[in-house]
Amino acid sequence: MKHILSFALAAAFGFLPASSSLFAHHSNAVFDHEHMTILTGTVIRHEFINPHDQIHLSVTDDKGKVTEWIVTGGPPAEMRRIGWHANMFKVGEELTVYGQAYRDGRPIMIRMRIVRANGEEVSTRGTAGFGFYQEFMEKHGKDPSRINVVGKKKP
Repeated sequence: MKHILSFALAAAFGFLPASSSLFAHHSNAVFDHEHMTILTGTVIRHEFINPHDQIHLSVTDDKGKVTEWIVTGGPPAEMRRIGWHANMFKVGEELTVYGQAYRDGRPIMIRMRIVRANGEEVSTRGTAGFGFYQEFMEKHGKDPSRINVVGKKKP
């Protein structure tokens, strides 16, 4: 009986390192949490897919250069709980998205807040991005040295 218990404990502890990878998730450390990027662009597509939904925006900077930005958010199950759905954003719709961009300069960011062209705010409450927005505003407020605006609204 003592050997069976020893074997069971050894097996259980042996599987712990392997099982930890089942719960692994990527880090948000790739995003610049000390700066906020505000994008205004046109929806190319909205992918309501796992592991995170993505909004692809065509963003024209002040020099006329067009860049496709990927704005990532939460998993569809989480987004459904706050009222999101697959047809949430229409191709050609203008959005202003507040988020935190990749540290390495790639045009990818995690969204924190979304505003439609008519001024309607799209709820992100209950998501990690919403928490990031609140933390950023508490820590930095509207400090212009920490805000990067990319894209322009249509005339």
